[in-house]
Amino acid sequence: MAVSEAALRENYRRLSDEKLMRIASEDAIKLRSEALALLKEELAARGLAETAEKTIAAQFSVVSEEGVAEYCALLQTQPCPICRSSSQRLNATMTSKVISFLVMTTWKKQFAIACPPCLDKLNRDASTTSALLGWWGFPWGIIRTVQALVANGKMARNNHAPYPNDLLKAFVVGNIGRIEAIRANATDLQALIKATHLC
Repeated sequence: MAVSEAALRENYRRLSDEKLMRIASEDAIKLRSEALALLKEELAARGLAETAEKTIAAQFSVVSEEGVAEYCALLQTQPCPICRSSSQRLNATMTSKVISFLVMTTWKKQFAIACPPCLDKLNRDASTTSALLGWWGFPWGIIRTVQALVANGKMARNNHAPYPNDLLKAFVVGNIGRIEAIRANATDLQALIKATHLC
């Protein structure tokens, strides 16, 4: 059941500027056209329309390969969120960690953006944890542990790529609006990158 225009307008009116900007930069593409129009109206009333317009437009535009590369380069030149070094370009990885206790096996995947040595350490740590604690569940512990070790090894091969790997490109494409909203603010870009480690 769709929310009425009056209820939606009132909801937007009650939100903080920060929350409205978050909706504009992350969720604009998911909104119905009426909801998007009301969001833009509220942003204009608060004097935020100009700031939000680029982030909204970025979500609806088809980004070229060059555009994705530009956003990737913007992220890659930030300091590493783990070691704080700026000596190497950042990239992305996915770690797989398995922990088992008799009949219960958990498999956790974690996305991260960092410098290549820190990405290597994340993959190694996940593999070590899986190798030590993953086998002890029946029947999935053994199967999932092997899968995690293979996945971590495969991911680690892309950590030192001299170009943005597919994981980093996918992150950029999925977060275009957010990146566009904060592209001139290094502190916010670093916070976005660091937040990937907390998911």
